[in-house]
Amino acid sequence: MGLDWAKYVCPILLPISFLYDSILYWLTLARYYTRHLHGTHEERVLKVQEQVRRWQVEGRGRKMCTARPSWMSISQQKLGYKDTMYRVKIDLGDVLEIDKEKMIVRVEPAVTIGFLNRLLVANGYTLPVVPELDILTIGGLVMGGGLESTSHKYGLFQYICSEFEIVAADGEVMIANHDTNSDLYYALPVSYGTLGFLTSVSIRIIPYKPYMKLTYRPAYSIDETISLLDRETHKATSNDSVEGIVYNVNQSVIMTGQYVEEEEVEKDKINRMGLWFKPWFYKYVEKFLEKGETIEYVPTLHFHQRHNKGTFWLTPMWLPWAHNIIARFLFGWILPVNPQLLNWLKETFVGGEFEDNFNLQDFIIPMKHVKEGILLSAEITDVWPLWMVPTRLYQPQGPKSLMPRGGDTMYVDLGVYGLSHLKTFKGRDATLRLFEKFALEHDGFQALYAETLMTNEEFETMYTGDLYYSVRKRIPNCEKAFPRLFDKISREGRQGKKIL
Repeated sequence: MGLDWAKYVCPILLPISFLYDSILYWLTLARYYTRHLHGTHEERVLKVQEQVRRWQVEGRGRKMCTARPSWMSISQQKLGYKDTMYRVKIDLGDVLEIDKEKMIVRVEPAVTIGFLNRLLVANGYTLPVVPELDILTIGGLVMGGGLESTSHKYGLFQYICSEFEIVAADGEVMIANHDTNSDLYYALPVSYGTLGFLTSVSIRIIPYKPYMKLTYRPAYSIDETISLLDRETHKATSNDSVEGIVYNVNQSVIMTGQYVEEEEVEKDKINRMGLWFKPWFYKYVEKFLEKGETIEYVPTLHFHQRHNKGTFWLTPMWLPWAHNIIARFLFGWILPVNPQLLNWLKETFVGGEFEDNFNLQDFIIPMKHVKEGILLSAEITDVWPLWMVPTRLYQPQGPKSLMPRGGDTMYVDLGVYGLSHLKTFKGRDATLRLFEKFALEHDGFQALYAETLMTNEEFETMYTGDLYYSVRKRIPNCEKAFPRLFDKISREGRQGKKIL
């Protein structure tokens, strides 16, 4: 049956992961404060341009991709296409500027969301959308997509980005915003590096408030769950955060939050949930099924990182003993396990494949179809909990061609993460196909970081590509230099079988 990772590997990996993350954080911080000593952004971009121009001579028909190792991706598959493509090294990991007048932060793509948010908070700011896992990079959130519990208000991560800079296939730098190269500005997000190499991103920032007033509301039927989620998402008082955790078909907790100042906080209701010995967020939230509706005040940084220690609810797969109170006191301070290191070990020693009953998928479907989505997941996986986050997929200032098939309506990200123990489980591939079919038939989308088995025709139905393909044609050498999106994210593409 292979090596018992939970028993032998992960306990050893845990302290290594902590050291790796700590060293990387402090090196990034030191690099930020000494950024003027190790070259300018323009000099680093020039090195990317030089490599692209060398490809024009040395490429021998190969298409380009970044040299970032496969194991550093959050995808659950090894990115085999990197073995056959022309790899371009992109050493761009600096925060370039915090412009307090324009309320913009400009960063290079390898900066992680965890580091950037801490840096902004230290300066009195934060981002409108802060995805929950610290290791996610800004480049990944732009090129692969990202959302979180404020996305019902601000939309996807790319919607808080005001400008992109790329190195195009001809080696030239292109700036894209709402007024300049606007077609590229709207086509670049979720293009997975198939339009050019991202070299900087300008992101809107907002004033930091120190606490989130968080209300937990339990629901005891699936209809109550959907009704409560819909009501709180569209509430006239404008919640800053809306999120749901579904524990079974009939039980869930819907959480809503508003950012507040220090003087608005009821001190006896403060919960510093980010402390190392505190219960993992999903475990803690489950208690409100018995406790009933409750209000707490959570330090904002703790709120942003609420899913970190439990990696949502995947950490028990690797460390099944780690949530008991003694383990939390002794080892909670070195959590979470870095998934990238886990990927490296899997790729290096066991081929990078997960168990056949492992599910790691996000499907974004219209609010009106969420009940059917929950029931489908229960029937074919029986994986619990499920994550629910409402999000807007369309921005009125964007091209009409980007309007979702379901229209300008509220969508919900339904996250299915974990091992299925159903005796009737059909296997990972057959289950994925059922999810994909459901998303296609209900005007939904599949998050592309995960595996996809869709045909090219199905993919083009789900992700209408008119704008994307027109940009590929307009940018010189783009079609020659980079694979199509489908050829890069499909299973055959990720295995390196479709990259020509």
